[in-house]
Amino acid sequence: MSTPIDTLRYVWEAFFPAHQTPGQRAYNTAMLVLFALTAAALVWMAIRTGRRQREVRRTLMEAAPVSAEEFLENWRIGRRGSGLGYGATDEAGCYVILTNPVYDGSGDVSYEAVYVGQSIHVAQRVMAHLTGHGNGDVYADVRAGKPVEVRMVRCAPADLNATERSLIAAFDATRSYNRTRGGSKAR
Repeated sequence: MSTPIDTLRYVWEAFFPAHQTPGQRAYNTAMLVLFALTAAALVWMAIRTGRRQREVRRTLMEAAPVSAEEFLENWRIGRRGSGLGYGATDEAGCYVILTNPVYDGSGDVSYEAVYVGQSIHVAQRVMAHLTGHGNGDVYADVRAGKPVEVRMVRCAPADLNATERSLIAAFDATRSYNRTRGGSKAR
């Protein structure tokens, strides 16, 4: 069985054999540096993506939760432009629909199922899901009387894809009702 030191020695000798020409040594050194830079860039991107996911999830969880029943009741309590009701204040954004949300004392949430989406008209899209014109699994949960919670976050249309992808990753939504990692539409 080889130790990590033996493995490193083997890799070093593979890149820098004992008898190399100066050209071979320069090429191998350049390849080793390129490999190290690529590895560093991948680590940096993973850290940055993780931070983005945590930030987006935190922002969304700070938004006021709305039950499916409350959302449907408040859909149209005023005319468009009046600023009343979800239908009258429709904007671009992303949303998360949680089924059976349970909050612990620290503010973390666990849930039975989750669906994440985006829309230029986010409230209309949420309404479609809750009334059977969107994700069938979400509608089945609403119809079955399960506790369903909606959270929406406004964002610029240019940021919809990135925000949706971050939310899907942050909520691990591809293990639930989302079929893709999101952001498939060109905006």
